[in-house]
Amino acid sequence: MPTKSTAILCTASNMYTFALFTSLKTFLAHSPKLAEQADIYVYNYKWPEHIKKIFTTHFPITLIDFDLPDFVSPSKMIDKFTPALFARFEAFSLLEKYQNVICLDSDILVQKELIGVLDEVKTNIGLTPDSCPNVGYNFWGTIPGYDLSAPCLNAGFIVLKNPLPAAQIRNWLYQMLAKYADICYLGDQGLINLILQEFKLTPTVLSPRYNQPASSPTRELKQAYIIHSTGHRKFWYYYYFDEWYKSYAQWYALSGQAVTVRTPPNRKPWTWLLAKTGWNKHVFFQLAPDATRYPVKFLLFAIKHLFHVQY
Repeated sequence: MPTKSTAILCTASNMYTFALFTSLKTFLAHSPKLAEQADIYVYNYKWPEHIKKIFTTHFPITLIDFDLPDFVSPSKMIDKFTPALFARFEAFSLLEKYQNVICLDSDILVQKELIGVLDEVKTNIGLTPDSCPNVGYNFWGTIPGYDLSAPCLNAGFIVLKNPLPAAQIRNWLYQMLAKYADICYLGDQGLINLILQEFKLTPTVLSPRYNQPASSPTRELKQAYIIHSTGHRKFWYYYYFDEWYKSYAQWYALSGQAVTVRTPPNRKPWTWLLAKTGWNKHVFFQLAPDATRYPVKFLLFAIKHLFHVQY
């Protein structure tokens, strides 16, 4: 059995390893107490060996190869998110060995010590509020037997505490994914919300500061424990965050792959110009907004980078 009582779970497909690298780097830098007192597990989906080496060389982690159970058939929605997203269900496998499990998303920036959240969660599960109007918003269709009008909580930051029927919940989540994968509009979040009803769990609703959207005003960002680049407003496309930029630059210098995830995608003229000039090999142009689509945001990004503005 582990000697520590807490586990941290992170997960990513190969496409998002650049984001997870920066998330882990800020977690270790700004939450050293929790990092020291927890075992960190990274569930990877089809990472190449050189990427695995970057992570195991730079972080005190246990790296686990992950794929969905055989009974979960492929679907367009699973392909959209990749199986990696659903590795969060393995938090309940870890809960069979640990007293506490915390799930961290891959596109976050940790700013403050997180160990205090273990005392804040007074029930068996802690989650933060979500902007979705209700649980039903997470699905393209209906899930019979559940109240889809219930308030929705966000799955980007999850705290689990024993006692919980961990194996039973894990198996239920995969069975539900196998049955409803095609309508899981927002990935695992809808099913995570449904376990509250299925297993009659009372969540501790945590402060939004543990999962603050990157689109928030600066005064709220400064107070946040975790900044989360939700939706299409990513650190690597829409906003300038100085610490995230510097962490990504370190990743790229280690031969990590450049950002390829753009929503919306760069326009063809901008992509052509970057490739023609070789600017696409520079960190600044990999992260900056498309200047043909968002000229004002591009200029603001450049100014903030020039003066190393925090946000």
